Amino acid sequence: MELDMSPRTKRRIAVTMLFLAIGASCPALASTAPLSPKGDAIVQFERGELVRLRSGGPMMTVSAVKDDQVECIWTDDSGQPDDATFPADVLQKF
Repeated sequence: MELDMSPRTKRRIAVTMLFLAIGASCPALASTAPLSPKGDAIVQFERGELVRLRSGGPMMTVSAVKDDQVECIWTDDSGQPDDATFPADVLQKF
């Protein structure tokens, strides 16, 4: 059974199927990173990674990750340990 479609409709279907085939065969195109509320891709952090606030500050070590919250530890200028939890989108990896 053949459907009566215009050449333009057939072309649209062919292009759509091509993109679907490419996306299915290429994991980088098929998957997307989770997005922050701002629409930016959320960077995934792992325990032990070095990070810094995007606004600057000391190098910190990731000690735990829960959802989009990253717990970090660091030492201040006098060598005293400190820790805090930050939203993932305010940190950058090193």
